[in-house]
Amino acid sequence: MKKILSVVLSVVILMSMMVTGFTVGAASTDKATINGKEVSVGSKVTYKIDLKTASIIESVQGVVNFDSNVLKLDSFTMPNTTSNYLTNTNIAGEVHYSAYSVDSGFDFSSQKNYITAEFTVIKAGTSSITHNYEVLDDANSKTLLDSNNKPNSSVQETTNTTVGEVVPSDTAIINGVKCKVGSTVTFNVWVKAPRVAEDYQGRVFYTNDILTPKSASFKTNGASAMYNLNDTITYPGKNIVSYSWLDIRHSVDFSTEDKMASVTFDVTASGRGTIESYIECFDDTDDNYMILDGKIVLDGVTVRTEVVPSEVPPEPTTTSSTTATTSSTTATTATTATTATTATTATTAPQPSKTTFNGKDVKVGDEVTVTYYIQTEKLCEDFQGYFYYGNKSTSDTTGIELKSFYIREDLPGLMCNTAPAGKIIFTGVSPLNPYDFRTKGKFISATFKINEANYDYYANAVFDVLSAVDGTNYVNFGNIENPFVWEQETSVPTPTTTSSSTTATTAT
Repeated sequence: MKKILSVVLSVVILMSMMVTGFTVGAASTDKATINGKEVSVGSKVTYKIDLKTASIIESVQGVVNFDSNVLKLDSFTMPNTTSNYLTNTNIAGEVHYSAYSVDSGFDFSSQKNYITAEFTVIKAGTSSITHNYEVLDDANSKTLLDSNNKPNSSVQETTNTTVGEVVPSDTAIINGVKCKVGSTVTFNVWVKAPRVAEDYQGRVFYTNDILTPKSASFKTNGASAMYNLNDTITYPGKNIVSYSWLDIRHSVDFSTEDKMASVTFDVTASGRGTIESYIECFDDTDDNYMILDGKIVLDGVTVRTEVVPSEVPPEPTTTSSTTATTSSTTATTATTATTATTATTATTAPQPSKTTFNGKDVKVGDEVTVTYYIQTEKLCEDFQGYFYYGNKSTSDTTGIELKSFYIREDLPGLMCNTAPAGKIIFTGVSPLNPYDFRTKGKFISATFKINEANYDYYANAVFDVLSAVDGTNYVNFGNIENPFVWEQETSVPTPTTTSSSTTATTAT
């Protein structure tokens, strides 16, 4: 039985506050001092915390503080604590986060990255980036913090602040490797295993604003692998290449390390980006897991990834504080990758000549309401889902505004986050007072205002987890395992209402 909710998440994720915007121009001669390190205005600062502890970690919560007058937050990730992971970055100068896993916990037995925050320096001055723990509990729900809310002696914490100059206009830095804008970069997933494999399935997450997937290849024997370079149907709002292979008659030998997956991307713009691997399953010929849900479960299995650029820009004549080799290899073990937070369904879709919402004609000023109705055969004890919305034509939320959000009020343990652009997160857990969805009823609803014409807008809600009290999984890690009713209704001024009722059998 999978428990998916963070009971430690503070109410700050429910807040929605405007963050002052800044425009960063060319590199400046002005300097700032961040955590004791000097850096030019317009340059980048990375703040990282790594952890190592013998204890399995069950739940985490904390806040990163910084001066928003001096620094602009570019990204915040927690690559090794992605289960039931929620953040709030809408409070100026603060990043609040929470994650929770009671199934397998978070394994930091070897040193791994806990948090990484990336900033741009927008103003000269002396400033600091700090971090405060609120929760750090082991698998027995016992705290790993001392009386000062610092990690106790059982936890090894390493904090590091690095600074770098502005990325040149002809350069992209992917996983720390320099690539030339206009060229390609290839992401390889290398696997070694003591047993032959009969199937595997996985995903590759990538930074959408500077990378576009171009091609993919996979190690197979007999049947070909299936893949989708732009899997926005199965994983709406995420930048994902998905793949799977199965052939019970022709196994694949990984006794010598070999490339399982290789994806090539066009480098479309300058900047810093990431490509990450997540292997959902990797099985032997007896259907025994060697890798499951991003975790290695068989001794002797290794996974590493690398970024290989086709072209590397020439080094500038001026000295830079960041360096990278022309063929740097980034070695990792299989970990759950952080999903993208910007809801997108296309990268280069042409702008239509009319304005539509979920395929229906609308006009500027209209308010559209999308409602979902649910019905399950059994009482449920937990759920987690996402309400994605946005502009297909621009791959962001241009022209669409969230006006209101509703979810059933009789759901104990309910938590929602409407702060992320293009995504509403909703979760709930209540094993002692189960959710009764046995009679079809309204579950969730969101109203949006159309502010710009000639775009194709969308909104759709999906479950990542939906579980019954007897352990039945209706939805498990985004995959529908047992049918249930999930009915959408889109209400626009003209026509008034269109609806489609379906019994869910596959992930949407």
